[in-house]
Amino acid sequence: MSRAIRIDRVAAAALRYNVRSLFSDNSFAASVTVDGEETGLYGFPILKTAKGFRRFVDEAIESAGELASRISQMPPSEEVINAMDEISNTVCSVIDSAELCRNTHPDREFVEEANKASMRISEYLHMLHLSRASMMACR
Repeated sequence: MSRAIRIDRVAAAALRYNVRSLFSDNSFAASVTVDGEETGLYGFPILKTAKGFRRFVDEAIESAGELASRISQMPPSEEVINAMDEISNTVCSVIDSAELCRNTHPDREFVEEANKASMRISEYLHMLHLSRASMMACR
């Protein structure tokens, strides 16, 4: 066996050990320090704790609701499309974070809160899709 292949195998084994120990450690931190400032899970300051998912959903629903109200008052225009895009970005930031957490996070509390967040934001999105204001804005 060549020396390069042996070194690659040693490096791969070390990497597997490091990744395994990271995810098997019960003290896995949700927050990371970036440029001296602590940030939450996936870079969202609100997700420093598992219960942060509750506020994340509340704030997204509030923001999307305000935008939907504004849209219902607007005539068809590019501004409507931009506001709908902002609603999508707001809702998707919660959905994407919750889905990733539900499927990969080693801490059961984070997984459970992410699951609840995913269900709540999905219910809201379903209601939003059925709302008369959304239908009228798309005419």
